[in-house]
Amino acid sequence: SSGINAEWPLRPGADSIFKCQAKFANNEMTSESSVTLNVFTIAQTPAKNIIAVGETETLTCTVSDNTGTVAYSWNKDGSPIDGAASQLVVTPSDVNGKAGQYTCSVTVTNGEVTSKSFSPDTGSAIDVFDVAITPETLGAEIGKESTLTCTITKSSDSATVKYKWSKKNAASTFDDISEETQAEYKFTPTDISLAGTYICEGEVSEGGVSSTYHSSGESTVQVFGIDKATSTASDIIKTGDGITLSCVLNVGSKSQVAEVKWFKGNTDGAAIFTDEATVFADDKLTTTYKKEKSTDCDSALIPLL
Repeated sequence: SSGINAEWPLRPGADSIFKCQAKFANNEMTSESSVTLNVFTIAQTPAKNIIAVGETETLTCTVSDNTGTVAYSWNKDGSPIDGAASQLVVTPSDVNGKAGQYTCSVTVTNGEVTSKSFSPDTGSAIDVFDVAITPETLGAEIGKESTLTCTITKSSDSATVKYKWSKKNAASTFDDISEETQAEYKFTPTDISLAGTYICEGEVSEGGVSSTYHSSGESTVQVFGIDKATSTASDIIKTGDGITLSCVLNVGSKSQVAEVKWFKGNTDGAAIFTDEATVFADDKLTTTYKKEKSTDCDSALIPLL
């Protein structure tokens, strides 16, 4: 008689030597042969992750309870890719190129015997996203609403997103604008305090897995506005008198203003004066228009950036 007494399915760590013994009925002779099985397990981590463009994810294939030599290979969405080690490093340069299902395969060689290729029951699902802020530079006028937009591009249409806005402080770190959690950040400056550098951050979630918050590039907001226009003489002057008009602009720096133009009456016609030698101090830019003598009845002049 013959037979094998073993547990099925085989468990790693169980007795892996199996014997076949035969006893002949007409005498006391017996014959015996044995076979050794290498029983191992395969696991792959992580099961799922969500990473941003430029970030790195390391996939790991682990073979346990093995006494042989392991050879590794990898595939993405069922197609072979480069990778002959237990770990595979994934660094996406765009949203769609690296997103997909990754699975490792192993073969084990023990002595002169090589196993067939085995894969774990569960591979690694990798989703990818990117965050962008527009515009990169924004000129915001005092008293008027301005908008920054945060765009999150993701490889999975069913994933959900969260937004977070921040502004750079004097220490060159970023303070959260806690009330802003939408794709658009709308603001109306009343002075130049809202000028500065802004970023948006995005978090993507799906299937119980969430990414870390990933930052966009930066957007530089410049705030400007005409504070007041004054004259050094009475608003009503007689023919032959001179007049000096000053226009004070709220700006974060002198470099924000290339030139100031003065117009007579309205801005439909040609400028009567262009001032490039303006004076900047205390976040204010002062431009001056002088007319030594008035030869006719001039209507009011208005400045325009």
